[in-house]
Amino acid sequence: MSEMNPGSPPKQTETDGSVFAGFRRVLNKGLLIFALIITVLFAMIVYQHQRSEAAVRSVEHTRQVIAYINALRTYLLNLDSAVRKYAESQNPADLDPGLICRLSSCPSAAQLIALIGTDGAQSSRLAPLPALQAALETGFSSLQQSAAGGAATPPPERELGGFDKSAIEQIHRILIETEREELNQLETREATRIRGENLSSALLGMAGLWMALALLGLYRETVRLIRAGIHAEQTIRQLSLRDPLTGLANRRFLQENETHLIARAKRSQTQMAVLAVDLDDFKAVNDRYGHAAGDEVLVAAAHRMKQLLREADVIARFGGDEFVIVLGQVDDAAAARDVASRVVDSLCRPIPLVAGGTAQIGASVGIAMCCADGETLNDLLKKADTALYAAKRDGKHTFREAAAASGA
Repeated sequence: MSEMNPGSPPKQTETDGSVFAGFRRVLNKGLLIFALIITVLFAMIVYQHQRSEAAVRSVEHTRQVIAYINALRTYLLNLDSAVRKYAESQNPADLDPGLICRLSSCPSAAQLIALIGTDGAQSSRLAPLPALQAALETGFSSLQQSAAGGAATPPPERELGGFDKSAIEQIHRILIETEREELNQLETREATRIRGENLSSALLGMAGLWMALALLGLYRETVRLIRAGIHAEQTIRQLSLRDPLTGLANRRFLQENETHLIARAKRSQTQMAVLAVDLDDFKAVNDRYGHAAGDEVLVAAAHRMKQLLREADVIARFGGDEFVIVLGQVDDAAAARDVASRVVDSLCRPIPLVAGGTAQIGASVGIAMCCADGETLNDLLKKADTALYAAKRDGKHTFREAAAASGA
């Protein structure tokens, strides 16, 4: 293992490929997508709102122009009708201004032109109208003064002070053409407003579709990452309960399954035995052949011991060259001693090495039988360790039973 140079910063843990980095990427991607959608949606809403307001204002303005044209035309028609009625009845009351214009301020061509504004064609069409209206109103005023003074009725061709019938018709024609043009514009602007509303609805629908697709994509990616996270969690848990070199269970596995192992033995009305196994002369293998060879020996020893056990038995590596075997269901101590004897015999056989040569080890085994009331797995391990040390003192390559010294 290479040593870290003094003062050098520690290497950063690689997390780019981890599940949690995937969640971070999904979160960042989701925030970016939603920010983009919200920005685009907001821009479209603002733009369409402005267009809609402009269209509504345009439609409302056109309606005001049309209403004013109708008011002006009614006013001028009332003037013409009042004069002609007076010509027939000779009654000055027919010229009463209140019967002609009931508003405080009567409509005028000048106001109509100002209301229409910058529409060049309409302004040109209405250009003669102020002069015609002024002449008509002047003739009407003269007629009112004559009627009030008791003057004789003027000839019909002079009844409007020189303003003949063709001028009246010209005024009406101009107003009718202007109204027709404004109605066309109203129809066009109303259609534009409706298209704008439809476009806004379509854009909102598209934005909703984009958001739904984005949510679906993020949902699928999140589900994938959650499944990967669950799998990773299960894998991590399995690895935390297993020795990475031999694949055997570890100390944590036995601690988490302690209650189950003891309860199973009691339910079956059999005994349980705990065997503490320590490899003899293992340090010599490391010193002579190296740690890689030592790892080979540990794997081979674990394999040999597994072949001696039943499916219900558990073998665990506690670290280094220490192993623990839990015999879940044994009839008596003699059966446990038989297993211990076979473990010792199996591990005393030479172990061939990949690089050549063979390793010669052995094993010392301590046995503890389960179990007195209230006795825990940790208590059994302590008893088995005590018996193991006794086997070591007696020359190794043998086994001893706790509280009962019995040779191989």
